[in-house]
Amino acid sequence: MRFLTLLTILTFLISNALHAQSTPPKDSTGHKAQADKLFLAGKYQQAKELYEKAKQVTGNENDDYLIMQLENCDKCLGFWRSIQELSKDADAAKVTMTIYEKILDINPKDSTVQATLMTNYWTLAKQRYQQLDFQRAGELFRKVSGYPQSPYTAEARVLADSSDIYAKSLNEGFIAPDVEVPAAYASGLKGISNVIANNMKYPEKAAKEKISGKVWLGFIINEKGKVIPESVRVIKGIGGGCDEEAVRLIKLMNNWSPAVKWGKPVRFQNTFGITFSLGKE
Repeated sequence: MRFLTLLTILTFLISNALHAQSTPPKDSTGHKAQADKLFLAGKYQQAKELYEKAKQVTGNENDDYLIMQLENCDKCLGFWRSIQELSKDADAAKVTMTIYEKILDINPKDSTVQATLMTNYWTLAKQRYQQLDFQRAGELFRKVSGYPQSPYTAEARVLADSSDIYAKSLNEGFIAPDVEVPAAYASGLKGISNVIANNMKYPEKAAKEKISGKVWLGFIINEKGKVIPESVRVIKGIGGGCDEEAVRLIKLMNNWSPAVKWGKPVRFQNTFGITFSLGKE
């Protein structure tokens, strides 16, 4: 019930946020200038006291700017009180961060709130990452990377990218980087050699032109240990028909143990070289 009451109060405060803009009042006493500095620094109680003093100066009693800033101070102080109360509730982290964001809506330069919000986002993002909730982790890492002054910015950008890749790998069958167990041919290198030896047809053009060497290929092995035919591509070829023959041979290799990530089979990007030698036609 306490939590719901706080949420009701918070909703009321947010719904009544002011967005009006006014011309700053005359500031012969200096109270207003000091109050503005304190406000931008997130010292809302002290700022409020000085705004009130500035408002007492003759001619400023009904000044719209001072009235707006006093109400903004009250809203931010109310938000902070809500945060203090919500911090006692283990399930209130999301609401607490929403309050921080509302304070920044009023005062984007509040460095204290910025630092706190960034740290909270960073902590929550890493938790989501460890829980394999990569979609939410990526969203949070991007929030962190949106603050250039954050000490986590560079790392957050990298983790945001990897979160996107991992999310696709889990949900859409894309290639998973940094697998726990890479794909391996069921009968090892000897089995691969047998496939090549029993099936290779040395291209006539290559034989005629005495072309030999190694063709390097890239290809994807799916979750069932099968080569995806359309994924096979030549990375570095030697010509003379050898490149095409190497692609054909790779497509015959469909007896792989799939790669494993997070305890489940995933797609895997593999690279392999096939040697063409005129002495072994």
